[in-house]
Amino acid sequence: MQKLFILYDERCGLCRWARRWLERQPAFLELEFLPADHEETRRRFPALASQGRPDELVVVSDEGGVYRGGSAWVMVLYALRDYREWSLRLGSTALLPLARPMFQLLSTHRGALSRWLRLDADDATLQACLQSEAAASCELVPIPAEPPSPPGSSATPISAGPAPSALSRIPSRAQWTRQFSL
Repeated sequence: MQKLFILYDERCGLCRWARRWLERQPAFLELEFLPADHEETRRRFPALASQGRPDELVVVSDEGGVYRGGSAWVMVLYALRDYREWSLRLGSTALLPLARPMFQLLSTHRGALSRWLRLDADDATLQACLQSEAAASCELVPIPAEPPSPPGSSATPISAGPAPSALSRIPSRAQWTRQFSL
């Protein structure tokens, strides 16, 4: 086996994010990504290509093996250098029965996850969102020179002058003695 064809939902933000992540990973096998509902995919894999949004991830090996759902996820991990060991664990008879429902849950709710993680937006919308979030979290808030006095208090500041520093608000020994003498 030299190559895997990965049929994915190109309208799903989470699926597009996963594709970009997979493309950056070092791999033992060549990965070719094909939108599941694309004309080229229907021509190459007529029995597998979907009309509309696909229900699950489908992986086809260059040797003709077809993997769906949880098994497809395990095969994708198997192709990656840093995750092959994980694929062997998840594909074992002990863990595959647990991995399948997890991958099925991920596939079923990928649209909601995409919206929650803001991955469903196009790149321009996502960029604008990130910039507005960064601007809001980086705003400078003016700090008053003196902390507000508690309600009902007639306290006056110890030091006068423009923008006193924290050290200038510490009373001198003479002020301390006058204020707290018996």
